[in-house]
Amino acid sequence: MEIRTGYADYNYTIHVDYGILKDCIFRYTASYNSVHFLVDQNVHALYKDGLLSFVQNPIILEGGEASKSFDAFKHITETLLERGIQRNHLVVVIGGGATGDAGGFAAATVLRGVDYIQVPTTLLAHDSSIGGKTAINSTHGKNLIGVFHRPKAVIYDLTFLETLPQHELLSGFGEVFKHALLKDEKTVKRLMDATSNGVSLDMMKPFIISGIETKMHYVTSDEKESGIRKYLNLGHTLGHAIEYKYKMPHGMAVVLGLYFMMFASNEEADRNIFDLDLFRQYFELHGYPLEQLGTIDEAEMMTLMGKDKKNQSTDATGFVLMHDFGQCYFTEIDSSQLKKYISQLKESL
Repeated sequence: MEIRTGYADYNYTIHVDYGILKDCIFRYTASYNSVHFLVDQNVHALYKDGLLSFVQNPIILEGGEASKSFDAFKHITETLLERGIQRNHLVVVIGGGATGDAGGFAAATVLRGVDYIQVPTTLLAHDSSIGGKTAINSTHGKNLIGVFHRPKAVIYDLTFLETLPQHELLSGFGEVFKHALLKDEKTVKRLMDATSNGVSLDMMKPFIISGIETKMHYVTSDEKESGIRKYLNLGHTLGHAIEYKYKMPHGMAVVLGLYFMMFASNEEADRNIFDLDLFRQYFELHGYPLEQLGTIDEAEMMTLMGKDKKNQSTDATGFVLMHDFGQCYFTEIDSSQLKKYISQLKESL
């Protein structure tokens, strides 16, 4: 399946299917004088003799968040320059969300920007590879150094997902669930019904495509996150703080953030928009560590959330909450109220 972005200009195609990688890449690489492949080390080890056998002399990146350090960024850019990268060259980034963020940022900054293609290899990266956000981490928090730089294409060969361990599927499913919440209650119910006995790949493709289409709606309407694109950060404010503190996989932390979002949305609306018992049972059934929410330190979490990019003042934290399924809004919660919400959530678990 091909999904075309809907910007005013400089659009690109998201290719989604099994067994499409090599043919799709060759459709693009013929237009460039040279191609530089950046490949996650774990993906390369698994597929160098199979799906990636056509990739010659790749630059190997550390797996996971380690690829988003300053040292890793220096390694990528210095290696690209050493290999003689020019502006009429193409960079192809193959890996999960962290690899895509780091490789995209390198492509956006080396020589003040060269073209690149995202090749996501995880379920989580169905979200992060789309929309042109690139970033590396700071000692002060996640994704605080980055730029917007649209890829020339996204090639999502679902064959890569077949070797994902279950914890990686669960992490990626956190973003799939977020997209369902952003769409409507019917989609959430359909997703929960389909996964009532567990998360598996055989039922995931339609929800991956639905999630991509949902994300495209937001990013094409608001590319630079000045308005509704902020809604894609649903669950991420506390989620990023938990991820950073406990080194928890991104999507797992996002699910914890989504549960807090539901709690805070109910409190702000003074009504039960979300059946917290239902969602708690569902998340715990699938192995998400909601018990971690009962042990977090309020002051430490608030300090980390205070560094979130959405914040507009120093005495309040910006949050994306919901009036209902599919109906988000952005608000600022002052520090005393936020501390109260976290304490009440801990007591409820």
